[in-house]
Amino acid sequence: MKTPSVVAVVAAVLAMGLHLWPGTGKGIRGRTVPPATWAVPAPVQIPAAPAFVREELLEPGPGVASVHVASLAEFAPGRLAACWYGGSKEGARDVGIYLTVRDGAPGSHWSPPTAVVFAQTAERELQRYVKKVGNPLLFSDGQGQLQLLFVSIAAGGWSGSSLNLRRSPDAGKTWSPSRRLVLSPFYNVSELVKNAPIPVEGGGWCVPIYHEMIGKFPELLWLGVPDALTTAVRSRPFGGRTAFQPALVPLGARRALLLCRTAGDRTELFGSRTEDGGVHWSSPALVGLPNSGSGIAAIRMSDGRILLAFNDTQSGRDNLRLAVSADEGVTWRRAATVASEPGADYSSPYLLQTRDGRFHLVFTWKRLAIRHVEFNTAWLDASMKEGTP
Repeated sequence: MKTPSVVAVVAAVLAMGLHLWPGTGKGIRGRTVPPATWAVPAPVQIPAAPAFVREELLEPGPGVASVHVASLAEFAPGRLAACWYGGSKEGARDVGIYLTVRDGAPGSHWSPPTAVVFAQTAERELQRYVKKVGNPLLFSDGQGQLQLLFVSIAAGGWSGSSLNLRRSPDAGKTWSPSRRLVLSPFYNVSELVKNAPIPVEGGGWCVPIYHEMIGKFPELLWLGVPDALTTAVRSRPFGGRTAFQPALVPLGARRALLLCRTAGDRTELFGSRTEDGGVHWSSPALVGLPNSGSGIAAIRMSDGRILLAFNDTQSGRDNLRLAVSADEGVTWRRAATVASEPGADYSSPYLLQTRDGRFHLVFTWKRLAIRHVEFNTAWLDASMKEGTP
């Protein structure tokens, strides 16, 4: 076996160092991420309405034994699409990404889930070996087009992941070929996605992503328009081993809150803030809520408050709860517990507020199915009055 040269070893170490260096606000390819202007509508008063909540289990897919990490998008007024990954178990070669659609008619049902990505199809389209696929993120501009970011892995576990993008102009009936996003010229692995993107004024998206190799920390993926594949830039709010898997919540035109799952020994949620459109971020600080090393979801409500879905425990994932902040994440009030059973797995929540004002929560239900909870502000506020401060 040929021994690597000293030059080759030094080059590899430098490449890894450049990729992992915990810089702030610097994009790849020598570019600096410009200050973003978040597309944040002004808060609106929610009309009084009777409390409403509806829960249902989504079919996992034909022959699928285990599912995880769901997301939602409203691709047209009242029309929803949901996706997740599923197979014999997490990380198996047979895992696929499944899509289902629901129209806006009263009492409408979700369509039977269909597979839109498998490792084999991604491998053919990407023209590179794909061992397995995972974490899908579905989003839309609301004009009918769906975009799907998903994780592919060539070797190892989640730390060896890459991000890929597909588009559908017709609500998931047909898709463009998968294309890999190149986010580092040296070491383009260990990029994962879970939580909702935020639109940026003038076009484009800011997507919260995260890194898991050696260090664990949040990153932001800036996708341009019209061709995200040529204008994708990554920036890093902070590095290290404190927190990762972020949820991004815009607070104003240039202000935002990044809420993160713990990556260390502290079993609590962390937060970081920007006042200049994502160029600089504060050091991660505890926000006063527990975290058991599990994923969260957070969105800005149309009335300006923040809605959070999280496991309200310092160990395990046997409950999933909602919480609300009326002061931009400084303090929180607990609301409804949407699932609870000792020893069960309720995890990976995803939140969406649709144009009719209703909220939609999807999460992993015991790894057997995806649970969808639809509710309105009246129900949320009523449950908050009954919740624990």
